[in-house]
Amino acid sequence: MRVALASLCFFAIAGAASAQEQQAQPQVLSQVYACAEIQDQAQRLACYDSAVGRLQQAQRSGDLVAVDRGQAETIQREGFGFSLPSLPRLFGNAQDGELQQVEEIASEVTRVSRRGDGTATITLANGQVWQQIDHESSRSLRDGGHVTIRRATLGSFLMHVDAGGPALRVRRVS
Repeated sequence: MRVALASLCFFAIAGAASAQEQQAQPQVLSQVYACAEIQDQAQRLACYDSAVGRLQQAQRSGDLVAVDRGQAETIQREGFGFSLPSLPRLFGNAQDGELQQVEEIASEVTRVSRRGDGTATITLANGQVWQQIDHESSRSLRDGGHVTIRRATLGSFLMHVDAGGPALRVRRVS
């Protein structure tokens, strides 16, 4: 019984993953690829002309957005610290030789605001704003200093201040 249930779950998950992969490719792009299967040169050229026209129209209207690897990496770096569960599906995954998840960022601190409870809000040179969520001493954190933020356990983040001191547990606020 358990084996049958486990097998059923496996096939349901595999079917859902397969459906997601099929949905991942826009129809206008599939139409361009389908032209390659046509044997007759004149028909294939006509197919390409038509399909590329639809592809260009979809891109002009905003229905299709093309992103190259460099842009995708920039998007991942800029989104570091936010929970964006669908982002990996847009850019592929590491097992397929695609983009790997950003594990840490390093930046200069442009502004440190201290709150009444002793914690800090930190603005980085890249525009990201992080908020300290623990009560470790953040005395070594200064404007113009350098920090590294890395992924920690259970979706949390640690900020290491290059000037020293304990790592600060932080969360991204903007």
